[in-house]
Amino acid sequence: MFSEALLELPKAFFTPWAFILGLLVGSFLNVVIYRLPLQRSIVTPPSACTNCNTPLPWWLNLPLVSYAILGGRCRFCGASYSFRYAALELVTGSAFLAAELKFGFLHPEFWKTVVLFSLCLVVFFIDYDHWIIPDGVNALGALLGLGFSLLTPISSPVMLDDLLGFALPSAALSLLGAVFGFVFFWSIQIVGLALAKQEAMGGGDVKFAVLIGAFLGPSDALWAFLGSFFLGALFAVPMLLARKGGGKDPIPFGTFMAAAAVLVQFYGTEVLLSPFEDLLIGGPY
Repeated sequence: MFSEALLELPKAFFTPWAFILGLLVGSFLNVVIYRLPLQRSIVTPPSACTNCNTPLPWWLNLPLVSYAILGGRCRFCGASYSFRYAALELVTGSAFLAAELKFGFLHPEFWKTVVLFSLCLVVFFIDYDHWIIPDGVNALGALLGLGFSLLTPISSPVMLDDLLGFALPSAALSLLGAVFGFVFFWSIQIVGLALAKQEAMGGGDVKFAVLIGAFLGPSDALWAFLGSFFLGALFAVPMLLARKGGGKDPIPFGTFMAAAAVLVQFYGTEVLLSPFEDLLIGGPY
């Protein structure tokens, strides 16, 4: 996959480059998060000030650096920029760095992890801001998840292996995870309509579950889905209180799904199981 010259370089060589790559990707994700809900191209026109529409030359669009030098303001009109732009770039750079330290820059698992992180970050903020998850992101992500299954292994459920008598290949597990994600959240949606006469899950959440299942496979996807309900229970109340309208707005559940999927991809199911370890094994005695 990579040339021998790259493979012979010391591992430490790639560490700063992973962080820089993450900063650049974070800058691009800011564009995606801002433009996709507006149904604008994420490629053209080039970045411009959202207040005065003045195009920004490349030296005024450097991740983190330009924000720090200009004090978070437009050089041309003086309008202030949200700190979230710089924070998102820093978080993305840090995530790429963490993935490099865990998997190695040249390992396919690194690229799978940072791609899933980037997709989930886009979903996290778009769903939080607009309560939508773009179909294009879900479709592209599902295809990428299936593609990565050809390069990286996916854990197979033990019960499924015992039932079949053999382990399914990763590509089959990725496809099974996608189907499982759809059925899992579609069932919740149907039950919600039947019992409460309203949608318990949005259509975007159901499609996003397909993306997560394609990346993680059925076993890890299940824990990511359960983890999203746990995170939702922790943060839904303060999130509703922070919203205008007295907490009557819908919950952007995709934000919790995105966070749980990233946690499982980085740390495995242990990160979600550890708070309940004593309960699962019968307590500390």
